[in-house]
Amino acid sequence: MRRLAGVFLTTFVLAVAFSLLSDTVLRKTTILLATLVLAVIILVGILADIVGLAVATAGRAPLNAMAAKKVPGARQGLRLVRNAPRVATIFNDLVGDICGTVSGAAGAAIVFRVALSRPGVDEGLWTVLLVSVIAALTVGGKALGKRIALVNSDRIVHQLGKILWWLEEHLGLVVLAEPATRRAPRRRTNSS
Repeated sequence: MRRLAGVFLTTFVLAVAFSLLSDTVLRKTTILLATLVLAVIILVGILADIVGLAVATAGRAPLNAMAAKKVPGARQGLRLVRNAPRVATIFNDLVGDICGTVSGAAGAAIVFRVALSRPGVDEGLWTVLLVSVIAALTVGGKALGKRIALVNSDRIVHQLGKILWWLEEHLGLVVLAEPATRRAPRRRTNSS
């Protein structure tokens, strides 16, 4: 129950942040810039889907071999793979689904801007067209992304591991820290 509440709260906070950011940008920009913001939101959703699937399907053996050779990012990649359900939830469900929702709201904002700047424009037609384009780009991009993630999962996870390695080495920021290892309690022996 605690985990469900945490996912709900995190989703809520991220959705508010994404929505406020996109709404603020969309209100104060041109239609062209608003369309660019929409494209970035869709792209972030597709990339999040790729990352989530790559982490869920990557193998441990190549990362273990690289970690044994002390290749930067390999150990961090292993941490991602060990935490695959959690990482996939964050990227696929939280980021990906929020981007899908926010892209729809951004599309509505763009239609509203078009209607304000061009009186007499058929808002219903613009809405249908823009929603269709957003859906096609999102679904098509995610379909292509799934193929990329499945074919290149080990490489993608290693590249993500390199980013995490850099954050640890240069900023001291540890993401998905290794759990503390517990030692088995020593058994007392009676020596008399």
